[in-house]
Amino acid sequence: MGSLMMIGAAMGFGLSPMLAQMLLSEGFSPEVIALFRFGIPALLVLPYLKGFLQEKGEYLRCIALGVFSALGMLAFLYSFTWLPASRVILAYYTYPLFAILIGWLLFGHQLTRNRLISAALILLAVSVLQDNNGASTSMLWAGVIVFIAPISYALLINYFANPVKELKTGERMCAMLIGHLLILIPLPFWQLPDIVIPQTTDQLGLILALGLMAAALPQYLFAKGVTLAGMERSTMISTSEIVFALLFGVALLGQEISRLEIIASALIVLASLIRPEPDEPKARGWEIAESSS
Repeated sequence: MGSLMMIGAAMGFGLSPMLAQMLLSEGFSPEVIALFRFGIPALLVLPYLKGFLQEKGEYLRCIALGVFSALGMLAFLYSFTWLPASRVILAYYTYPLFAILIGWLLFGHQLTRNRLISAALILLAVSVLQDNNGASTSMLWAGVIVFIAPISYALLINYFANPVKELKTGERMCAMLIGHLLILIPLPFWQLPDIVIPQTTDQLGLILALGLMAAALPQYLFAKGVTLAGMERSTMISTSEIVFALLFGVALLGQEISRLEIIASALIVLASLIRPEPDEPKARGWEIAESSS
């Protein structure tokens, strides 16, 4: 059941890049797109806010993760204005590499042979995409910023699979989305974008699709599925998002994918199919810090 939920989440999240690009072309700013993407699901799980009184510590940890995740989403959306869409999508789906590193550094997972092979394949995919000939400094910075999104998502997967305290799925989603909104609500007032409210029925349809089909439903499936499937299997299945995201872009937006981008995406999917050896997780990073203080 956990695997099926993660596949459903991968399909839903795979819609997000395409819908975001369509809204960007309609004149919406990245801040407004991100606000709708997380604001609509937040309204659906708002009743779970009452759980904050019983589990303040876990809620605050999830809120902090939500703040970091919101910054990652903003970096992801802005990257579409700086880099080719297929490059942004491929960069995002390098998160299994960061999931392995974060799992090792903070959650006590071992750097086993198969995990190192997976990491090497993803590094090879990243190197295939590099094209520094004549690249400006701003483009190089854009190539760095785009990786904030996969780092934040990798941290999310690790923590959801290894939380300090268990929460109901709705409660964890509520806390995460509060963290998102703490960042995203003030930004439109500061940036003063030209378009905030949908002007046409087509724009409204895109926003509802982004908030419901590409956010609320897959977020629920993700939050529930990762607790059942575990970090390793969740990371493996989630990488199929890259296939859905690229296919949606080609089929519905007419985007072209280069030979190198096809090779890079194949390497990332191949890396996710390598089954990691089971290990006995050691003490998590924060537990080590607490015991030494």
